[in-house]
Amino acid sequence: MSGRRNSRCLLVAAAVTLVALAGGAPSALAHTHPTPIERAAPGVVFVEARAKVEVALIEHRTSPDKAGVHIGVAQSTWNPVLDSASGFVVDPNGAIVTTGSVVRPDLERAKVYAVNHAFAKQYGRTAQLTGDPFARHHIGPSSDRNDQRLQACYPPQRINDAGGCIVKASLDLVVYPYVNSQQRYGNLRAEVLSASRDVAALRVRGANSWPTVAVAPSMAGASALAVLGFTGVPSAQNPLLEINQHLAKPSGTVLKTADLTADDVKAAARLKAALGKGLAGGPVVAERGQVVGLLPGPPGAGKPAPDLIGVAAILPVLKSAGISAHGGPVDTSYEAAMHLFKNGAYAAAIPSFTKALELFPGHYRARANLAMAQERVKNGGGGNAAQVPGAPSGTESTSSSSGFPWLLAAGIGLGALLLAAVVVALVRRSRSASDDQDTQPPAPPRAPVAVGAMGAAAGRASATGSPSRASTGPVGPARAAGPGSPGPAAGSGGGAGAGTGPPASGGARPGTPGAAGGPGSPPGPGTGRQPAPPAGGRPGAPAQPSRPVSRAQASSLQQASAAQVSTAGFRFCTSCGGRLAAQHQFCGWCGEPVS
Repeated sequence: MSGRRNSRCLLVAAAVTLVALAGGAPSALAHTHPTPIERAAPGVVFVEARAKVEVALIEHRTSPDKAGVHIGVAQSTWNPVLDSASGFVVDPNGAIVTTGSVVRPDLERAKVYAVNHAFAKQYGRTAQLTGDPFARHHIGPSSDRNDQRLQACYPPQRINDAGGCIVKASLDLVVYPYVNSQQRYGNLRAEVLSASRDVAALRVRGANSWPTVAVAPSMAGASALAVLGFTGVPSAQNPLLEINQHLAKPSGTVLKTADLTADDVKAAARLKAALGKGLAGGPVVAERGQVVGLLPGPPGAGKPAPDLIGVAAILPVLKSAGISAHGGPVDTSYEAAMHLFKNGAYAAAIPSFTKALELFPGHYRARANLAMAQERVKNGGGGNAAQVPGAPSGTESTSSSSGFPWLLAAGIGLGALLLAAVVVALVRRSRSASDDQDTQPPAPPRAPVAVGAMGAAAGRASATGSPSRASTGPVGPARAAGPGSPGPAAGSGGGAGAGTGPPASGGARPGTPGAAGGPGSPPGPGTGRQPAPPAGGRPGAPAQPSRPVSRAQASSLQQASAAQVSTAGFRFCTSCGGRLAAQHQFCGWCGEPVS
């Protein structure tokens, strides 16, 4: 019963463990990973397509004495923003992917802007700008010399008798990374490395150890998306935007526009508005945290949503620019810190946040989370790093937080294996117990009772009419007295009171040594026959060796056998405990030689 109870306890414990693992991982296995947005956010940037415009304003004025024409030149430089877009860093040396349209602005608009501002600077109140600074306008009647000069300065520039302008414009790309101070760490110039109609690859001059995003090799498996980017220079007033979308078909490039929920409709409206303010070109992040493409801009007329520019269009541009998308040390430090930070090990996260800031000083999220961790530690909430699983040393390929936690899956698998092992062990244990019962040898005979006592007992049995058993002599068992049965051997101390009775266990079974009158009982001395104990209690059956017994059972039997050798001279097998006759050289029960 004890063995069954223990088996049931083991089975219940294994089942409880499996249920606990399936319902929720214990604290040792539970681990909150950084979300796909948290991984990708530090690598998002904002790009402005500016124009560097140099204006030389030439004036033709008649001298006061009308003796000649006075020529004046006023020079100025202007840097208008023509377009803007978001982008994402794909290698630590400042390689950036953005939309192709941002590197092809209309420089003629920049020239108009510069001329308007040059005249406003030169002539003040008489040439004040009103309305759109990129539009052409007049500053007086057509007969006014200043207006004639202004019209000559607009593209295509030409010189008239009132004067004109010499204007030179060039593209000026400015990158604003996701940093806490653009004055110290932003406003960086970049150059175009390669571009297609939809995608452009840039390089920030002198950049190193920048945070990056993970670029997917294909669109396979993408369905739920998050569009990241900015609608202005990154700052507290222009935070990172995250707008969720879905693909119409998994792994496709068309955004879902049918069967939308109320929240989906609001997200689609936000996306359309933000794409026209700088969100275009930002990374589109799929469930596993990898960037699968970008959006080029607001949808065209009559189209509800733009098509996604997939990673298949991005990779060739990177290849032509000689760029291999990969992460860097700042990514490793930041992600290691975030694993600890999100699991409450604030004190342990501080060194990794500090390292990330050393590598990339303006890291916006590392600085913000570091300040929070330091505040928690200061207030006594530093957490215990020893209870938090170690963060991976490299970029996780990503187990997104929206997916099934791999640690929980491993725990459930481990619980299933444990349950299977317990079931196998219980089956083997049950079989072993059954075998032990089958191989259990007969109980060893107890120590013989004194001769006189047994004789008295035998006499009492005869007097009451109870069946009595023949006593055995000091040198071996004798057959039960009966017609034709030989009497006890001479010197054996025969007689009813001369022998010992049956074992205290209730007597030998039929066919066992010492059974009175039982067929197959070992013959007494002088018979000249070797004993042949029957097998399985069948009269006359040949002797068969018993099944093997365990060491503990054999040791117990040997001790019991040694204790049961009486002063009358009986012998017992030291291996199985069977009673032996004086002339026996081998045990009739187990076949072991008799010492």
